This record gives sequence, C-alpha cells and structure tokens, in this order.
Amino acid sequence: MQPSIDLSASSSNFDLAITAATISIIIGGILFGVGLGCGIRRLRLLGAEEVGQGIISAAMLGCVISFALLLQSTFSSLSLATPPSCPQIASPQSSPHAYLSCNLAALEQSQRELASLLFRASDITGFASSLQLTLGVVSAQPFFALQSVSQQLAGASSLLYIASALSFLELELSNFIQVSALAVFLPAGLLLRTFFATRKLGAAAMAIAIAAYAVYPLLFTYTFSVSGTQRELAAASQSASSFDSKFASLPLLELDETSAVKEKIDELSSGDFGASAQPLLPSAMRALSLSLADLIIYPLLALAVSIVAAFELYRLLSAPIFLPYFSSV
Repeated sequence: MQPSIDLSASSSNFDLAITAATISIIIGGILFGVGLGCGIRRLRLLGAEEVGQGIISAAMLGCVISFALLLQSTFSSLSLATPPSCPQIASPQSSPHAYLSCNLAALEQSQRELASLLFRASDITGFASSLQLTLGVVSAQPFFALQSVSQQLAGASSLLYIASALSFLELELSNFIQVSALAVFLPAGLLLRTFFATRKLGAAAMAIAIAAYAVYPLLFTYTFSVSGTQRELAAASQSASSFDSKFASLPLLELDETSAVKEKIDELSSGDFGASAQPLLPSAMRALSLSLADLIIYPLLALAVSIVAAFELYRLLSAPIFLPYFSSV
C-alpha cells in the first residue's frame, strides 16, 4: 500500500520547531534589549536578527504546511492524464508523489511481465533453431538463423528485468521522500534554522525537503502524462504473449521420433514461424528504450532542476535579514 503523508502524525516535530522558534524570539528580544540598554551595537544587531529569523521560521512553517495541503487538494486538477492501473496506490492523483508512485508501480509490473514473456519466447526460438532433420546423408537445421534472435530476446529480457528493478528502486525512493520530507526533514530544518550556529544547516535541510517533495515529482507529472512507454510495453507484451501461446507446444517434441521432428518443422514452416519471431525484438527494444528514458534521462533532468531549486532556496533561507541593513546605520 502506498504510504501517505500525515502531517498530524508528525505534529510533535512541528511543535518542537515552533517551541524552538519561540525560544529564539525570546532570546533575541533579551539580546536586543540588553544591547540597546547598554549601548552595545553588535549585541543589538544580533538580537534583532534572532527575533526576525524566529518570526520568519514560524511563518515559514505555516506557509509550507498550507502549500503541502493545497498541493494535495488541487493536484488532481493539475495532472494531465489519467494514471495507469495501480491497485496498490490508494489515491494516485492525490499528490505528485502518489501519481509518480502509481506510474512507477505500473511500469515495474509491465516490464516484469514483458521480460518473462520474452524469456519464454527466447526458449522457444532457441529450441526451434536447434531442430535438425536428417535425411540419409543430408542434414539441415531450417531455423538455425533464429539462434541469434533467441540470444537477442534473452538479452532484451535481462535488460527489462534490470529496468524493472530500477523502477522499483525509484518507487521506494519516492515513497521515502513522501513520508520523510515534510514529516522529518522540514521540521528538523526549521529547528536548526532557528538558531544562529546551525542556521545554514537548517536552511539546507529545508531547501532539500521542499525541492524533493514538490519540484522533483512535479516534473514527472508531465513526463508520465505524455510518455508512450506503457502503450509500447502493452503492445510488445501482447505480441510476445500471442507468440508464446501459439508455439508453446514446441519444446514438448519427442526428439527420438524423426517423424515428429519432421512434422513439426513442416508445421512451423507453413505457420510462418520465422516471420512471427522476427518482430518480437524491435517491439521489445522500443518499449525498453522508452522505459530507460522515463527511468534515467527524465529523472536526471528532474534532479538537475531540483538541485538548482534547492540551491536557490538555500540562499534565500540562509540569508540574514536585518544585519545587512542595520550594519550601515
């Protein structure tokens, strides 16, 4: 079952961040008052900075939670396409990560099914390529040319299993981000950002949490909405399934009966066995190339944009508020 982000379940983390912000405001007020009363300009500036940062941290907490709830409530109207069938995801269009997880789960299942069908087709074509008919001193292997097709189908099956594992890995990563970004990293970042000594570390944690939760999966919304990977996987699976069903009895030959081998070779020749096997590989490779684009190229682009967004957020969140202005006074 797809994990869901429950902000109320992690309220203790946010309460701790609010408490820290309150303490920071109190300490900042004391420092400002002491600095103002004693005429210590440096202490007055530090107190003003702490008060401002504490207020902004508390305001940020409310803004980010409101944004997360708004994103979850309005995402269904933002998604550009109906998600594929994914029974393990309760509400695929409830949030960007739910939509991403649904597509990754469906992709992983389709890749695994096609890999299994291609492996079976590789066994059938490999067996057919080994059939040898001997008539007197003359022997022939009518489907020997399919030996390379069998090896290529086996290779495509292995690559699809790897792509399936990559889909599952990215699915687990999405689940981890959805559960921990707002519930763990964001309040921890707010807590660290409240105090001067750990402000930059807290700003970095907050920037990573926001970019990972919002920017990264939103880019996949468009990617999976326009992607034709599922259609190609379904078409390749249908073609491979039809081939497997049609020639499933091939390895059940009685090889010690020459007549049985001859009859089967005649049957395969009349049934256009070679022509049926040839299209399997191009169809599978098209589906595989689209899968790798969805799982490697687009994630790298999304990661690059997310890193830029996180860096800009870090610069914004870690910047001082009053010190640059008060220092010139």
